[in-house]
Amino acid sequence: MTATTLEASGDTAMEAVPEHYGQVGQAEVAEVAEIGLAEPESAAGTEAAAQPVPLRRNRNFNLLWGGAVSALLGLSTADIAYPLVILALTGSPLKAGLFATVQLIASVLATLPVGQLMDRKDRRRMLLLSESVRAAAAGSVALAYFLGALTFWHLLLTAAALGAIQPFAGARTLLLRQVVAPEQIPAALTAEQVRQQGCELAGPPLGGAMFGISRALPFVFATIAGLVSLLTVVLLKLPKSVVSAAEHAENAEMSGNTENTESTGQREAADSPESSHGGGGALLGLKTIVRDPVMRATTLALCLVNTAGYPVFLSLVVRMQQNHAASGTTGLVVAGMALGGLGGTALVKPLHKLLRPGWLLILACLVFALTDFGMTLFTSPLADAACLALGGAVIPSAVVMVNVLILQAVPDEQRGRTAAALEMFLLVGMPAGMLVSSAALQWFSPTATLLGLSLLMSVSVLYAASQKALRAAQWPDAQNA
Repeated sequence: MTATTLEASGDTAMEAVPEHYGQVGQAEVAEVAEIGLAEPESAAGTEAAAQPVPLRRNRNFNLLWGGAVSALLGLSTADIAYPLVILALTGSPLKAGLFATVQLIASVLATLPVGQLMDRKDRRRMLLLSESVRAAAAGSVALAYFLGALTFWHLLLTAAALGAIQPFAGARTLLLRQVVAPEQIPAALTAEQVRQQGCELAGPPLGGAMFGISRALPFVFATIAGLVSLLTVVLLKLPKSVVSAAEHAENAEMSGNTENTESTGQREAADSPESSHGGGGALLGLKTIVRDPVMRATTLALCLVNTAGYPVFLSLVVRMQQNHAASGTTGLVVAGMALGGLGGTALVKPLHKLLRPGWLLILACLVFALTDFGMTLFTSPLADAACLALGGAVIPSAVVMVNVLILQAVPDEQRGRTAAALEMFLLVGMPAGMLVSSAALQWFSPTATLLGLSLLMSVSVLYAASQKALRAAQWPDAQNA
């Protein structure tokens, strides 16, 4: 139910986040002289070099952002089509749920190893790999359909490939943080939510409408969108500071050299082996989150939210399919959450000023629980869309909060593993939630399944409210004052 994917891009929403966010995490990247600056640092002095290039004129940022738009629009279009095509082929809600379950399990298994690779290898190459596999997976489904050879087992293999490659897409987020100035990161984070919610708003109705024309059309579109995204990565010209850091990490990995060094634009702490690219191993991110009571409570609460929230979409799709709703109507209802999220970007600044982070998370969990109960009580497509929109409205504030409290709190050389650990926490309960829910949909009504999910979502509210460290948590500027 919640879109807790952590990415960073954007341009126009600086006013949507508190100004103090510009200072968060600045120490990790303050030494970067070339990233996002108007000109390379020269003898003319540092005053000119201190002015960051506006995001709208930052070529690498625009390529990453544009590629993300294309990739996410393709994914959102295909995501609504996968359960629809499985229901059309098999008529089984359980099999439709198995697709998502396989995809989620593959993501969970791949997350930690990929997170370690993010801190050791060239992130651009990883992004090239992920976009290539995504385009190939969608293309294979479209081709198989046109050849009359599309089977459920083919779709399950597609789910496994998409799930395994999903963590590699986080390289885009980490690259984006490296090609903008530190003070521009908050604006990028919030405006990225505008991009994400906009694509998720357009994707499901577009996918539903395309599915009504031809079952293969959403997958053809996703293939083309993936190829466009791949092209934007090919055209990237990263600053030397980013490239040299990646080369340093790879060389250190190959030589087995654990000595800490410093490369232009990336600081590595000399007093801790865990701060180096290879130090700490794949479990460093997990240790970082588990040891911190605020991070731990945040991730566990969101794990419960996703476990209960993710199967909501399948329940709604099955209910509308049983009620003979058009595929376009199904897409419009699912897009309700993105519509709410798009409007919710305007709430980021006021909510972050009004509430401390822990109370913001408690509020978000409460809203999710109430909207789930709303969809249980009211079964019309309009009511479903309204409830999804209300739940989506609090997502941008929660996502930016997670970025600030977790990803901004660790140095760049640890962010890959920390982001991977965070993603693993968010994903780990979702396969079980989806599998149990799809089995329930096989034997019980969608409304009864939604009631069970609503009760489980209530547990996330009680857990978040019970955590003293979470209730007392402060925004980073207050903690450092």
